[in-house]
Amino acid sequence: MSVRKFQDGETAIIADTYPGYDQRYHNVIPGTEVTIVNTIYKGYSVIFPSGKLGNVSTKYLLKSEHKSSITKFEKLIEDAESKIERTKAFIAETKAKIDFMKEVGTEMFDENEFKAFHTLTIIEQGNMSKIEKAKAIAALISKK
Repeated sequence: MSVRKFQDGETAIIADTYPGYDQRYHNVIPGTEVTIVNTIYKGYSVIFPSGKLGNVSTKYLLKSEHKSSITKFEKLIEDAESKIERTKAFIAETKAKIDFMKEVGTEMFDENEFKAFHTLTIIEQGNMSKIEKAKAIAALISKK
């Protein structure tokens, strides 16, 4: 796995070697600043100044010359922490589904059975108030 040259949300500069066809198509010239959206095979998805989304090879992107601001770094940290929280929630939910499947003794997952089973588990918990149980069940039911 290679090291990423840019992080999501970071700005980059279009290099002088950027192909002429792409310059015309995206209406950019070398030196144009673009925003990195995410990584793709051998490059990045970027947002051009026009607002268009496009793909640019890593070899045509240079580090931005200007210093990044504290706000930009804080935003990058906030985005990364948000991704971590979403990943943790996904892992916890997937583990709960695996535990359910093991307890029931099935190899095929059924979302409705899982929700019903989880609802009964919530109801059986004696350390929760009725309102806490209702909120937990409502959150479970509203998940798609």
